[in-house]
Amino acid sequence: MPLKNTQKTAILSAFGHFFLFSILVALPVAILKLDLNVLKNDISEQSLTEYSEKLLLVATILCYLYVAKIDPSFRRFSALVIGFFACMLIRELDKFFDDWVMHGFWKYPVTLVAASAILYSLLNKAETMKGFSDFVSHRYFSILSLGLALLLVFSRLFGMSSLWEDVLTNGYVRTAKNVAEEGTELMAYFTIFYASLRYALDKRRRSIEHHDHYNCDLNSCR
Repeated sequence: MPLKNTQKTAILSAFGHFFLFSILVALPVAILKLDLNVLKNDISEQSLTEYSEKLLLVATILCYLYVAKIDPSFRRFSALVIGFFACMLIRELDKFFDDWVMHGFWKYPVTLVAASAILYSLLNKAETMKGFSDFVSHRYFSILSLGLALLLVFSRLFGMSSLWEDVLTNGYVRTAKNVAEEGTELMAYFTIFYASLRYALDKRRRSIEHHDHYNCDLNSCR
């Protein structure tokens, strides 16, 4: 491929990524606006925002299940990744368990899932560590890390009631705090899903290339 075409492809790819990221950070705002202006709720447990977060967690888990399917060497470590996001999903469903089972019941399935994932990964430590190393070395791991930092650290700090009480003083309303916290969480979930999807697609591409190369060797391709 000529150098000029390669440069053009790289520039167009960069603009494409910027456009995609712009959509990712705009979607949470659009969903929040729907909740507030159309559905007329205060970002409660039954809001579109909350449902979107749960759906993105399910989609993220499916990404790693797919990777585990196409790459057997990743299965031990994938148990940890899938278990981690499954625990997050169960925690997000705490209201459901409180209403239909008993208060605080979510802790029991989380404990079961976490213990099962850890035990399965420990059955072959070498394979788990190899999967771990490959995972953190991948180019999309940094985006995943950013999403997790936004979710587990920034959203908690940015959504503190004391912060918004200081900002709004006597005009404090809980909805403002909920919008800040849940909006940040939703953006984090979009970021995590995006990184996971790109990781899964890259693993699929490599799997296809490996399969084609293997078939080529069998047929004595040049």
